[in-house]
Amino acid sequence: MKLFVLDESLEIAGWIARLARMRGWQPHFVGSLHELELAVQAHGRPALTVVNLQPPLTAWEVGQRLRAIGLGGESPVMVVARAGEDTRAPALAGVQWVARPATETQLVAALERSLGARATSRGTRTHGLVGQSGALRQVLAKIEKVAPEDANVCILGESGTGKELIARAIHAQSARWDRPLVTLDCTAIPEGLMESHLFGHVRGSFTGAVEHRTGFFALAHTGTLFIDEISELSLPLQAKLLRVIQMREFVKVGDSKPTRTDIRLITASNKDLRRAVREGQFREDLYYRIAVVMIEVPPLRARRGDIALLVEHFLRKFAAAHHKRVPRLTPPALELLVRTDWPGNVRQLENCIDQAVILSEHDVIDVDVLLQGDSGGQQTGADVLPTSEEVRTGLPVGLTLRYLEQQYILQTLASVGGNRTEAARQLGISLRCLQYKLKAYRQARLRHRSSNGPSLEHRPHREPVGAPQATA
Repeated sequence: MKLFVLDESLEIAGWIARLARMRGWQPHFVGSLHELELAVQAHGRPALTVVNLQPPLTAWEVGQRLRAIGLGGESPVMVVARAGEDTRAPALAGVQWVARPATETQLVAALERSLGARATSRGTRTHGLVGQSGALRQVLAKIEKVAPEDANVCILGESGTGKELIARAIHAQSARWDRPLVTLDCTAIPEGLMESHLFGHVRGSFTGAVEHRTGFFALAHTGTLFIDEISELSLPLQAKLLRVIQMREFVKVGDSKPTRTDIRLITASNKDLRRAVREGQFREDLYYRIAVVMIEVPPLRARRGDIALLVEHFLRKFAAAHHKRVPRLTPPALELLVRTDWPGNVRQLENCIDQAVILSEHDVIDVDVLLQGDSGGQQTGADVLPTSEEVRTGLPVGLTLRYLEQQYILQTLASVGGNRTEAARQLGISLRCLQYKLKAYRQARLRHRSSNGPSLEHRPHREPVGAPQATA
């Protein structure tokens, strides 16, 4: 995403550059209105323009030139200026005025509002999929192409990436949009009952079959059948499913009469079906039948630029659900969320924000609020060695939020020579809270040592810096 920044004195360029690196944005810095106009001519209109208004520039001149250049509206502008300057500028849609002096936190919040307005005007929430990254746009483009056709579609992606949302989007844009969309989750049904759920059964066909049952193929007739986690089907059931796809008919359990079916089939899996075919766990002929069109959904860590938009979406969603005002996320909290790899993907992030909204006070979510909930999965820092990326950035990548908090606290404590009072001040938490966390870290390490025995001596481990000799 492109950002143009007009800042002749470089007063605000530093924090914008840091935020851009964190978000994956492409900032372009200019020193005058003329350079800004040349940048628009050369690169097109940006997603956002930030103007640091200082003499000899005036509000009227900036407003007139922005209108002439074509900025504002769907290409919003944030102007940092002295209080009252906005009253001297010509009315222009899509321009947000931020009064100087302003803290970095206030500037970041204003920038988020501008981007939020752009998100609303341009529709970053499409078919329930929130984001504007290149990876997500490729998925959306494929949905647009495949939806009007009647071809079978297979969606591959890790758990929590939104595969069912994609299936619903395809159905909603298909010629069958006004017909049933039936969803079958193969992980939720015992293997012994799966055939009955798929094709139905007649009364008396097996012990416990006290009445007729309509299967999912019959329920989805003339509509769309979405089979989630299809890789969990046994090989015998895969053979029966293949026959239904080929012959367009099925036979209920205990029946002898075939039933015609007219459905569009969409399947999904969190496993690599190609590999499953090579390993003999999935039928190759079935794979080619269901994967006429393949859509691969990127994990959340591959589209970090969408995390801020997802967070904003979930903040509003859960604030409304819990009857609270929409809280504001502090820059350190947002940075922590963006740097986390989220093994549970969007579903895990959603759960994290839900917890944070519930636990937040004073309409602010900071790092300590995020880490009060257990949203980081099962991975622990003691089991992971630093990678080259971790060493280069100075922050762990791909670890749990709980472990990230621990490392952030210990590094802050080390930077102030073990002074807990100063560390607590910089972290924005109470001294009592810091002491509690340090005690918990020591206890966790002792438990880990006792459970792993002498072998742990051979593992690299970072001592809690300054904890034994810390000063108040």
